[in-house]
Amino acid sequence: MAAAAAAAVKRRQEVEAAIAAGEIHLPAQPIQPKGGKRRNSLPDEGAGFWKYQRQVAVAYMDVKSQLAVAVLISGNFLVNIVEKWIDPSGEVHADVWRGTDLFFNILFFIELMINMYGFWWVRFWTSAWNVFDFVVVSIGVLDVFQVQLPGPLSLLRMMRAFRVFRLFKRVQSLKKILDSLTKALPSHINSFGILLLVMCIYAILAVDFFMNYGGEGFYTTNLNDTIDATTTRGLSWGYDYYGNFGLSLFTMFQVITGDSWSEAVARPLVHGQDGVLAFGSAMYFISFQLVCGVVLINVTIAILLEKMVDDGSEKMEAAQQEAQRRLLEGIDLDKLPIEVLDGAISGSLTGDALGEAGEMLEMEGEVQQMRRDLLVLRKGLKDVLVTLQKPEDLSAIDELEVASVTESTHDE
Repeated sequence: MAAAAAAAVKRRQEVEAAIAAGEIHLPAQPIQPKGGKRRNSLPDEGAGFWKYQRQVAVAYMDVKSQLAVAVLISGNFLVNIVEKWIDPSGEVHADVWRGTDLFFNILFFIELMINMYGFWWVRFWTSAWNVFDFVVVSIGVLDVFQVQLPGPLSLLRMMRAFRVFRLFKRVQSLKKILDSLTKALPSHINSFGILLLVMCIYAILAVDFFMNYGGEGFYTTNLNDTIDATTTRGLSWGYDYYGNFGLSLFTMFQVITGDSWSEAVARPLVHGQDGVLAFGSAMYFISFQLVCGVVLINVTIAILLEKMVDDGSEKMEAAQQEAQRRLLEGIDLDKLPIEVLDGAISGSLTGDALGEAGEMLEMEGEVQQMRRDLLVLRKGLKDVLVTLQKPEDLSAIDELEVASVTESTHDE
């Protein structure tokens, strides 16, 4: 796993170094979404109430403004930590905590209003981060005015603890991690589905094999010692861990997390008097750990690492597509050498090869233009000779054309 992480980081660094050195040229214009304007583009100059919208948007997106908001969010998070540390019930210093909540809620509300004014309407609501900000700040406003929410809606006040997640929008390094998790989510769902399927299979087998183990309240070890098999919950050992599918699946989850599974879950079976059951139990837990704890868990980690380096891969792919577009733009593909065309389509051509192919095609165009100029000159000379009534010189012009065309073909 460490080697995979090191390889991923090295790959990203190589791509970024190549871009910085100019070996990879990114497209001058970013790809626009199908809808037209980019979602985070700045608004145009407005009139009336929206006269200063663009200036407000520029000021809001400034690095200093975003840093100030990030500091504000971090400060609010630290205050919440201190509150739950020294006054968990919130009753000893109630006035202090109400004052800090009011202070931060007012500042967050002002920040939200500035954001909404600068990017209203579509630009604001099409951003998931803005929607999250709106929900969190709205809950804070309701808390300031002490609005009593009915039933389960009162739990929304707990959303105040998630204000710190707004940092992911403003700190690029944190946002990159969250974007990687989002990109990896579809693949992770598949890998977790396979993991859950294997755990369910093992849970079903465990119910059949171990449900009645220690059912009499004790079990006998391979040394003929009698051990009490009643758990602290007053249940027999076999039923407590493998009594039904739900209990057995939870036990499998305990095994895969490594939570004292060997001592509490496996060893009573491995040290049992029945040698066949003891050996089978050992193979059961070993195979489960190898399949789930080693292979499938590392598959999910590998998927996450792959998505974390996709940013560099996407830049490389964008650079290749831009180079191929520039190479093929305005060129008759029938005249393009087949090896160059194949390389451009597959993206296997290097930057130097693309440059050489472009120069070759440019030279070919110049040769073709020279041939067309010679044909025009020949026609003009023929017209002049016909006008002067000297047809005997036409053969010399034909020889001149053949020699010129032959020389042009040789240069090509």
